[in-house]
Amino acid sequence: MSSNSEAKTILKPFFDDFNKALESQQVDKAADYYHPDAVLVHKGKNCWYGREGIKQELLKYGELMGKATTKLTDEAYQMTSDYIIVTANYETTTEKMGTIKGKFSQIWKKAGDSYLIYHDEFEIN
Repeated sequence: MSSNSEAKTILKPFFDDFNKALESQQVDKAADYYHPDAVLVHKGKNCWYGREGIKQELLKYGELMGKATTKLTDEAYQMTSDYIIVTANYETTTEKMGTIKGKFSQIWKKAGDSYLIYHDEFEIN
């Protein structure tokens, strides 16, 4: 096992770029951060499989929310040899839906010199 700070240092550039793509509604770029066999889970509601299925859902959320900015709190990172897990609370201020709060967990899988989201689970409070 590696340290939490090492996990954050390794993942942060990928994680930040993914989030910037989401905030700027660059859905194709954001979808590229998902593993081909990734799963997006809206806890207790629904799930979507694969990069294309997730991309379609991201497009829907983008249309529902409009422009959005997100603040994260309580970020925590864990790491194994091939995976990095990040969990956090989020507060998203949206153009069309107001403020949305919740939490998420993501498992990023090592892919060559990069990491891709393998499991992305979120809930809305």
